[in-house]
Amino acid sequence: MKAILTSDTKMVRGFLKKHHFSVSSSRDRYITYKSTELTDLVVMTGAGGERAYGGAKMLGSMSEVTFIASVGTAAALVKTVRVGSVMLCDRLKKLEGEMALWSSSSVDELKIAELDSMVMLFRHIDDSERKLVTGSIVTAPHIATNSNMRAWLGRKLEVDAIDQDAAYIASACSEMSIPFAIIRGITSEESSNFSQSRYPAGPIARSTKSKMHITPISIFEQIKFRLGVRIASNRIDQVLTRINSFSLRA
Repeated sequence: MKAILTSDTKMVRGFLKKHHFSVSSSRDRYITYKSTELTDLVVMTGAGGERAYGGAKMLGSMSEVTFIASVGTAAALVKTVRVGSVMLCDRLKKLEGEMALWSSSSVDELKIAELDSMVMLFRHIDDSERKLVTGSIVTAPHIATNSNMRAWLGRKLEVDAIDQDAAYIASACSEMSIPFAIIRGITSEESSNFSQSRYPAGPIARSTKSKMHITPISIFEQIKFRLGVRIASNRIDQVLTRINSFSLRA
């Protein structure tokens, strides 16, 4: 059985509905879904940020799970990565600590085995190789929201995108010797200054946000973000549908 672990439920909401997934179990805010249609697939939501490690461990404890696909969102760090595209991670780094975004000294590179069949799946779906791409990702405690900072990170770390979960899945799966893939929908571009976090804000953050001055630029950035989520979600749907019966080999 293959498993899909999501850090952003919006990315798989349409997929769950289309293929008649229903809640199978719920534990510590991790929700597991199963389908009578795609019987060789289990989906788990509620695995954002550091919680991705625990979610991967829970899936790995199921004896029938032989592969984990991590699905979520990421922000571009280079101009060539477009909003709405979907990236299969082929190289992964991790930044740690409160000053992680300002200091490259904390960077670690994690091992990712290349799955040729997964790469071929991306190419089969997208002949142009412009909407479904392979690239490098860095996991950090926070998403850089300033365009200058994003461009600097991309150059300094030599990576294409930034997220908050991939490294935790990679660590957990490597510890369990379970094959995995990191798939990320790109929801904001390198030049964006959009500051919305994809994780729920706490009471203080919500209060602060409500007092922020709304400008035409911020509204435009929010529209682009939501459109990016929608487009990327539709493209990820094409990949996930095929994972159910796809033969994955390293």
